[in-house]
Amino acid sequence: KKEAFVDPAYVFLKWSSAIKNLNYKEYSECEAFPKDDLVFRELFRDYYFSGLQIRNLGKYNENELKSGPEGYRYRLRKVYFECNRVERRTSRIVQEMKGDVEFVSFTNGPNADRGWLMYNRTFIATEINLKK
Repeated sequence: KKEAFVDPAYVFLKWSSAIKNLNYKEYSECEAFPKDDLVFRELFRDYYFSGLQIRNLGKYNENELKSGPEGYRYRLRKVYFECNRVERRTSRIVQEMKGDVEFVSFTNGPNADRGWLMYNRTFIATEINLKK
């Protein structure tokens, strides 16, 4: 029996909540290489993401390992999503977004026991709601 592959989706939802609440500790637990606290606060000062919907999980082969520049080996999985970009000041949705997130799970090195971590993400605006 094969287990369902849910860990990256859970991490992404946790990341989204951390962004909304400006919770650096939770944010850094989700990231393979988190920005420092000041950069985090600047990046998400004006906007956060809500209504996150996982649309698809990319192909995954648990036996396929890649190596990073430091020589640490990892597994890779993509998650495709849709969400809304929300203006923090007004709590108003300003854009509908879609994109993908790459997740890595290290098999050795200092991050080997942290599970799936967000590595790279792409957000694309699919609709812009102009303020009236």
